[in-house]
Amino acid sequence: MVSDIGYLVGAIGIFFAILDPFGNLPFFIAYTNTLGSRARKKTALVLSVFIFVSMSVFLFSGQAVLNFFHISLPAFQIAGGIILFGVAMSMMSGTHTITMNKVISDTGKERLLERNESILPRIIVPLGIPLYVGPGSIAAAILFGSNAPSKAAFLGGVLVILVIVIFITLLNMSSDLIARMLGNQGIEILVRLMGLVLAAIAVQLTLEGIVGAITTMILPSLSG
Repeated sequence: MVSDIGYLVGAIGIFFAILDPFGNLPFFIAYTNTLGSRARKKTALVLSVFIFVSMSVFLFSGQAVLNFFHISLPAFQIAGGIILFGVAMSMMSGTHTITMNKVISDTGKERLLERNESILPRIIVPLGIPLYVGPGSIAAAILFGSNAPSKAAFLGGVLVILVIVIFITLLNMSSDLIARMLGNQGIEILVRLMGLVLAAIAVQLTLEGIVGAITTMILPSLSG
């Protein structure tokens, strides 16, 4: 019983810190700044469903999934860093805003998600992966999934993820109010600032992946 409580307390702290609802909110606002209110809310819902399903999958069978595709965590970190860096460059240069405006003008703002499925990959990558569901959250899900002291604690871990994802949903759905407070110019500045921060995160992810690859793949082979 005590170990179950400790497990759940640790899960709350780790998953909340790694999924980072408050820290990722500016990225959500910046990346969906050209969407209408209704489309932004739908984006928040789609994103949250993806986060919960992905985290649950990795909690249940994360290591098996990575092993099935022969993907190491360092490789995932490097790939995630490359993807994020490309997105960051488009945000800093303004290309992202131009592209999103073009998609919206072609389909209509309020029915964007209903009439143009091409927006979905833009939601899943990079907002879903690797911003929310990145190497850190995947590693945490695998760790807690494999170290659960009991079935009740394991189910409690799933419940913890669900509660945090609901909180993320509510926070992202209220981003429309925050966006109105910032205004168009404020959002454009936020987009470029978040692009710079995202570039730094991307470099950090890539460096961690390279270090992980060296320590887990290259050095053991040299010592062998």
